[in-house]
Amino acid sequence: MKKIFISLSVCIGLLSLAGCSKNETKTTEKSSNEKIKVSETYSTEKQSVSDTSSTEETISSSNDSSGSETIVSSASEEINESSENPVSVSNTIWDARKTGELQAFMKNWESVMGQSYNEYRPSNNVNYYGMQLPDDVLGASKRNPIAVNDTIVSAEWSDSGESASEYSIVSVYSDAQTTHKPSAADRHIYFFGFRGNQPVVLVSMQNQGMPDKALHFNLTENESLNSGFQTIAAGNPAE
Repeated sequence: MKKIFISLSVCIGLLSLAGCSKNETKTTEKSSNEKIKVSETYSTEKQSVSDTSSTEETISSSNDSSGSETIVSSASEEINESSENPVSVSNTIWDARKTGELQAFMKNWESVMGQSYNEYRPSNNVNYYGMQLPDDVLGASKRNPIAVNDTIVSAEWSDSGESASEYSIVSVYSDAQTTHKPSAADRHIYFFGFRGNQPVVLVSMQNQGMPDKALHFNLTENESLNSGFQTIAAGNPAE
């Protein structure tokens, strides 16, 4: 009977040890699973942070690139606009600006001379002793030649101051319609122009027809008028 009791006690002891071993195994497995889960969670969070960082870097890079491209594009557009809208520079010896300068100069000069002058051009003529000037001597259907120092020369109207003729006339002034002096011989007509790109001022006081049917001019002896026209022709405002 005593032997049987001892045997039962040994069996119970062995079963208890087996139960503890099984519980330890479960605990170990549970601990291992929790470590794996924690490890996986940490890895996932790290990956998420990495992805976020990568995304931010991509956005930053994209913004930087976009800003750079915008600056380059803007500069390119300014260069193109500058190329498409160049500054206007006259390449001729006479132009509209110089015509305006001459008009201002003549207003001042006529007051000094005690005279009054009007400006004329093709299709806007002055009646100068029965001649319609400048059309009768410079127009396409001109009726009379002009002579300088008693020599007949070729002449034509030119807005640029350049032509194939010996004289290129750019402006005409006369006091024929404004003078109130009793003597008809006091009337003047001035042709402003260029000869070989050199500015010249021609004056005529001819009051009757000549045998050669030409309108005769001489170079003006008025230094103020000569100097003023030369200054304007050179591109500077006259005093």
